[in-house]
Amino acid sequence: MCVIIDANLAGKVFATPCDGDFKPLWDWVFDKRKQGCIVFGGHLAEELCRIRRVREGGTRALSELKRAGRAHEIRKDCVEREEDFVRSLRNASGKKLCKSNDPHVVALARVSGARVLCSADQNLHTDFKNLNVVPRPKGRIYQNATHAKVLGHTPGCIGRPRR
Repeated sequence: MCVIIDANLAGKVFATPCDGDFKPLWDWVFDKRKQGCIVFGGHLAEELCRIRRVREGGTRALSELKRAGRAHEIRKDCVEREEDFVRSLRNASGKKLCKSNDPHVVALARVSGARVLCSADQNLHTDFKNLNVVPRPKGRIYQNATHAKVLGHTPGCIGRPRR
């Protein structure tokens, strides 16, 4: 699975050295044998660029990962179009399905096929796991080293290894 790193944890993930809770994630992305992949784009790409640790250490890492095919930037217009759709999702009684203030992250997951989210936002966790908001396969959450087992690929993921 490709992983989406939300801005609220990006500083810890891209710290040098990275925070211990994110070492399994970092190793998964950088170890060629593990074939991890980061997905970003749209408003999330803009948010990541505003974070000093990402800008100073992580941007070089993201550029390096993009060259290696381990990071994929999704076109802004694709994410924005899907974000508009996510904002329009309603349940049977007309209430919005997306509870978080991050429909751009949900849209990125829908467009890219990424189903692992690295975030501390509980409302975003709820959206990411809601099959009416992010369709199958069900989204998984990575917050610390004990969640290393969620790192892997699914058939719909754009970063999935090709055999």
